[in-house]
Parts: sequence; structure tokens; C-alpha cells
Amino acid sequence: MTRSGRFRSQTSPCLRHLGTAASMMATLVLGACSATTAMLPSIAMKPSDTTTGNTTPSSPESELRKATIYWGQQYAKNPSELRPAINYAKDLKALGEKEKALSVLQQAAIVHGNDPELAGEYGRLALEMDQVGVANQMLTVADDPTKPDWRVISARGTVMAKQGKYPDAIPYYQRALALSPDNPSVMNNLAMAYAMTGDPQKAEGILRQAVAAPGAAPKVRENLALVLGLQGRYDESKAVASAVLNSDAASDNANYLKQMVRLEPTTAMPDAKSFASNTSVTASPQPRIEVQRASADAAPLPVSQGTWQTSTGTTGSLAH
Repeated sequence: MTRSGRFRSQTSPCLRHLGTAASMMATLVLGACSATTAMLPSIAMKPSDTTTGNTTPSSPESELRKATIYWGQQYAKNPSELRPAINYAKDLKALGEKEKALSVLQQAAIVHGNDPELAGEYGRLALEMDQVGVANQMLTVADDPTKPDWRVISARGTVMAKQGKYPDAIPYYQRALALSPDNPSVMNNLAMAYAMTGDPQKAEGILRQAVAAPGAAPKVRENLALVLGLQGRYDESKAVASAVLNSDAASDNANYLKQMVRLEPTTAMPDAKSFASNTSVTASPQPRIEVQRASADAAPLPVSQGTWQTSTGTTGSLAH
């Protein structure tokens, strides 16, 4: 797809009339930025935490809440200290209190804005909260060539994707994949960036690898079904989607894609806004495109902490 958001017609005959469709998918693809990957949240435990034979194991959620209370107290004592701020924000985020975590990181950035670790946490969370400008600024600071972090680099790719700069996103995802090989979240995002630049065949190859990788989220298979449909391979698309969607939804998606690629250039098409707002599967169902975003706290998943997967959405996604 060109910078105008249109697929290149020479890439594949079946994509010839998908210019407007590409723009609509671009909107959908960014639905859940870090819906993220299937990674577990990290827990910043207080230094003295130990487990002895006389203790009763606590649930992970209980330990997380204890750690959050501890780091909250440390942060309250000295809000300008870096480590308590980062750990408190991490635990708040793991508990789902993202607005509060973002506020803690914002305050810490006033004093420690050039710290790569803080910038990485702040940037990835800002991306999840759709504060793309802030995310871009902080992730640029966090991307230290001497200590590369695949999560930061992948998130920078998602910043580009959310701005519609899919060709610019590709090198970031390639760098992230080199640091975290066979990461299904990063492979998913890389594939979707290729799909959005008009190369569904290359996207298909990468997504097939991602589907086979351990920890691949269902949305990766949905994206594979999407790129197969964009190539006019509707039966294959339906078969792939049936593994993660009910048969009716898989058929609806395949039929929708079939309608899209068969539209004549003179046929009126819905605009991106109305298309994106149609979230229910009706007579004109919309395809699901999932992108995973790599999260700050995830383990190789990844996404992604990731859709353009980072965490929510009914639509296409990147694994951020």
C-alpha cells in the first residue's frame, strides 16, 4: 500500500479494487494496540519477599496486590525516586489500573525523562492508551542501541503502524524479530505491515510461521485467514478461520472479503468511518484483522501485549 493508504494494484490482480478497503482495514487494524500479547504481567516484588517451608503459598493476585501496596508506600515516601516509581507503575498496570500507572510514570518522567527503562515503560503504556505522540517521544529515548529491547523496538513499529506508516514499521518489526526469534506477536505485526503495504503473499508466509509458533494467539490465525481472503482464496480462508471462529462467522468473513475484491471501481464503497463503526456481524459483516502489540511486561509471547494487537478489539491486529 502506498502512503495514501491504497494497495498497489500491480501487487495482485485480486487486490485491484481494494484501495478504499485498505484504508478501512487500516482503521480496524489499530483497534487494540497492545491487546496485547499473551504475556504474563511482571510483578515488582518487594526486596524482602521470600518463601519458606512454613508459609502458605499465596495466589499470584494476592502477591501482586501486596507488592503494589509496598511499592505504593515507597513511592509515597519519595515520589522523585526512580525505582519505586517504575515498580509501582508496573504493578498498577498489572492490576489493570493503567490510568493511575500512567500518572505515576508521567510524574517520574519530569525528573527522570531520559532514563531508558522509565521511557520504555512510559512509552509502551502511552501507546496502549493511544497517546501516540507521547509514545513516539518516549520510545525513541528508550531505544538504546547498546542495550536493545525487542519490546521497545516492536512498540516503535506499532507507533509507525498506528500513524499509517506501514513501510516504516517493517524495519522495526524486523529488528525486534531478530532479538526475539519465532515470537508470534512480532511475526504477526510484521506480516500485517506487509499486508497493508500490498504484499499479502509475503504476509501469508510469515503468518504461517507465526501460527505454528508456541504461544500464538487466536488472532494470528484470524489474520492468516484475512490475507488468504485478500488473495481470493476464500475456501482456504474459511477453513483457517473456522479453527478459531464459529462456522457462521468464518463464512461471513470469507463472503465479505469475496464481495470486497469483486467490487467494480465504479461501485460505491462505505467510507472507513462507517465501516469501522459496524462491529456487529450482519448482512455485511466485517473481517477481523488482529495486530498484536508487544507489551512492556510480557514475556516472549509474545501483544502482544500487542492487537496491532496491544489488547482489545474486534478487528484486525498487530501483535505491539
